[in-house]
Amino acid sequence: MSNFVAVYVAAFERYRGQVVTLDDIVRATVEANLATSSGHMGSEAITRSTRADRSRDPLYNQLKMYAELFRSLGWLRSTTSSALSYTFTLLGEQVVAAGRQWRPLLGETVLGIAYPSHVLDVRGNHDVRPFATILRTMLACNDGLARDEMIVGPLSASSDRSPADMQGIAQSIMKLRESPASAKQALEALQMERGIQVTTLRNYTRWPIAILRDLGWTGKDREPYRKGNKTFEVHRLTPLGKEKAQILEEMADLRIDQVDQLPFAQKRALSRHAHFAMMERAGFDLASVSDQLQRDETARREALTTLGISNGEAILFSPFQALSIKDSSDIFPTPEAAPVGRSVQAVIDGTDIGRGSRDHLFVEPTFVESEAEAEGAEVNALKAELLSFHERHSSLRRAAQAFAESRRRDIQGQFYPLITHLLRLLGFESDYSRAGVNYQRWDACVWLHGFAVPIEIKSPTEELYLSTKAIRQAIENKVILLARGGLKTHRDLSTLIVGYQIPNERGDMSTLIDDVYATCSVPDDHIAPRRSALFMARSVLNEVRDGRSAC
Repeated sequence: MSNFVAVYVAAFERYRGQVVTLDDIVRATVEANLATSSGHMGSEAITRSTRADRSRDPLYNQLKMYAELFRSLGWLRSTTSSALSYTFTLLGEQVVAAGRQWRPLLGETVLGIAYPSHVLDVRGNHDVRPFATILRTMLACNDGLARDEMIVGPLSASSDRSPADMQGIAQSIMKLRESPASAKQALEALQMERGIQVTTLRNYTRWPIAILRDLGWTGKDREPYRKGNKTFEVHRLTPLGKEKAQILEEMADLRIDQVDQLPFAQKRALSRHAHFAMMERAGFDLASVSDQLQRDETARREALTTLGISNGEAILFSPFQALSIKDSSDIFPTPEAAPVGRSVQAVIDGTDIGRGSRDHLFVEPTFVESEAEAEGAEVNALKAELLSFHERHSSLRRAAQAFAESRRRDIQGQFYPLITHLLRLLGFESDYSRAGVNYQRWDACVWLHGFAVPIEIKSPTEELYLSTKAIRQAIENKVILLARGGLKTHRDLSTLIVGYQIPNERGDMSTLIDDVYATCSVPDDHIAPRRSALFMARSVLNEVRDGRSAC
């Protein structure tokens, strides 16, 4: 998915505000070093890929497939003159603006895909919202679906508009779980009905399954057949995926046939509200459009009344993925054309386009229930403070931002205890070191399963952005703890840094992180030139740990 988004950003950076063709998108992708052909990069890759018969042109057809996906997500729109010439949408620009945090917005836009719409022409008589239906069907089928169940169920449903439709999809899935023969027969019947080979049908699930997996909504698991003792592989909802599916169950799912019946003023107000509500769910701050949304409020309420939707009900509708070109152009401002050669310097996964993915640096947390309730007057006071911020703001994100801003001028004596109190609220034993105690070189510690992990803390008045100095001091903390003892620890545990803000992506700290990762993560047979240096460092640490050398 990182490459998928990076291709869009590369094309956006190169051609923002212009009408583009597939050849333009190919050129932008190759220039960003995101695609090769016949083992070559740059202009030579395009030359070797180009065929007189464009249906045999590898790069052209790969980017044609990407463009169709970008259209379905509402990031690109075909022009009225040609289906193979495109313009970038406001929604696509917001994907670029999201930078490294593109996943929540990608999640919202895949849920925004619905057929039919004015955006895509789809064969067959289908009235479905595919990704939302997959999640809701999983929720009704023991929280999971097999690949073949996905094909014959949600992806082949004629409609998901009513509770009866959804119940019918779930019931058809559960019948397939009698025995292995049940699913096989259903897939063969679909093959005969559609005239499409089973292999091709299964290929159609690659992108949906990749999306569900990479957004953290599903993981692989096993499910037993009701007859016999065999099991089969399913894509099971994670806690995040289950939460998303449950939210979908409570939302008002609007389709284009309903919205098209509204007077234009109501359609405009409802579309703007639905779009920016989606942006807020993806983590965007709506302060810049709050006045416009307030002016739309009367027409929005009238639209909800016309559609029979209660005012407090969340709406699932993505205008850029449903409205006609004319309506979307009239309702949303067209981004200003950018000067030729403009570079947005957008970042995907914390890296410049073409530099390579840095997914390995951003680890999704795994949440577990804490073992004990944090106690103490200071911790209780912090908990009350956090709850008050939550009550005063419309979302957790805004509450967190406001809380962080309130601590922007904290000095060491305020910020260091704050970190340990936050850790204790999360369920971890933690304490900060006393000033002037030389053998406690670390600023604080957190205990994991009885082992101490040192923490280097930088208050915002020391460093607003973490620097390489913090890395050096964090390593020193671990060396001192191993050498001098005093706390039970383990050498394989990490050493932590906590600061006010993470460093800028192009700063020296990011480069250092990349270099350390490249040095320490490659196989041994690739680091022979560095072997003596690594062994020397290990020997020094061993001597320090055993007390055989001064530090």
